[in-house]
Formats: sequence, C-alpha cells, structure tokens
Amino acid sequence: MIFNIPFLQNIVNFLLPPQCALCRETVQKSYTLCASCWLQLKFITSPKCLSCSIPLENVDHDMTCIDCLKTPPLFTKAYSPLAYNHAIKKLILQYKNHDALHLGPMFLQWIQHHIPENIDILIPVPLHWWRFFIRQYNQAAELGKLIEKQKNIPMNTRILKRTRATSSQGHKSKILRYQNLEKAFTVTDKKHLLKNANVLLIDDVLTSGATANACAKSLIEAGAKKVEVLTIARATKGHDGTA
Repeated sequence: MIFNIPFLQNIVNFLLPPQCALCRETVQKSYTLCASCWLQLKFITSPKCLSCSIPLENVDHDMTCIDCLKTPPLFTKAYSPLAYNHAIKKLILQYKNHDALHLGPMFLQWIQHHIPENIDILIPVPLHWWRFFIRQYNQAAELGKLIEKQKNIPMNTRILKRTRATSSQGHKSKILRYQNLEKAFTVTDKKHLLKNANVLLIDDVLTSGATANACAKSLIEAGAKKVEVLTIARATKGHDGTA
C-alpha cells in the first residue's frame, strides 16, 4: 500500500493542529510561531561585531567591538541569528531543560543561513557527565545532529570533553566566567581528526564567550586550524544569556 504523506499530514494537522511554540495559539505550519510571537524575536543585523556578532550601536557598518579589540577571542568568528531576549530565552529553556527537542527544526531554519563554509567537523559544547546523566541529552549535540544531516558535515561528540563540573555562569562577571572554566575541557583525538581542521563549535547561547573560548583553546592546542562558533542566540546588554 502506498501512503500519500501530504494527505496523512493534513489529517494529522486537522486532528492535532500545530501550535505556536511560545503561546500555543494554533498556527498553519509546525515548527513556527504565530505572528504576534514572531514579532517578539530580534534578529541580528548589521551593524554587528566582526568577531563575536554582538549588535553594535552608534556605528553604520560591521566592525570589531571594543571587547574583542581589547581581548581577541581564540575562536575566529561567532555566528548567531538572534539577539537573546525573553522570547528566545523561553524557547531555548524549553529545548535544553524540558525535552522540547521538537523545536530543533525551527532553530535549524534560523541558523542554517549562518553556517560558515569549508567546515571539516562539527563539535558540540559538551556537558559534564553528571549533567548529561540528569538531562539525558545535550542540546548542543541535538542541534548538531540536524546540521550534520542537512549539510553533510560530520559531527564528533567524543573529541571534546568537559572534565570538571563548573558552577553556574549566571551572575558572574566576565573575568569570573573565564576563571570558572579554566581547565574545564580536554581533548582526546587519537585519530588526529583535528589536525589542520576547520571546526564549527555548536552551542545554544553565546554570552561572554568564556565557554567558546575555553573550548577553542583546547581544540586549537590539539591541532585544529581554526574554530568558529555557531549559536542560536547572542547575549546583549540587558540580556546576559544566563539560564
């Protein structure tokens, strides 16, 4: 028997109408937001930092922000489609803490145009084993699976490990965030997959850049040519990205 997939999907949508991921209003298509909630999102456009993608004020073109000039990140460039605000925070918290993995395809729609070219390997920011045991999944790895399938770029979840259970980054200063992550990551690359590789590091939110920097340091020391970073959202002033 040959099933008409679009027809079956229409039946499912009739019986169980798709809902907005934020307010649960009925929408026409799965993995979308209603018009009202869509307007709550803030997509990052120029002008923004050439290194960390934070939106810039009082300039009319992309340039390197003051923080990145003072302390250049070890990663080459970060990409984020959205500025972190209350709407995207709610979605990301559902995704990472409440088993809402069905939101992955929606996030993929937003980040797919920000995936850089010439990437050799995808590496998600790892969870400490205890947090992974509690949560049962790594949200960065789940996002990486979708990118791997769409872009046909191999992902490796074994190379980079979090060896120390760090305290929450929430409400810490930038300096304390960096100190909190010292020696928190290690690399095991017996097959030398990182040698001269262009790595795309995947996470949900880029805040101070401390986590991305710590991961990039370990990956570059292990042989990576460069590390770029892809996140769903970028924290801005007033929205620090902590959860």
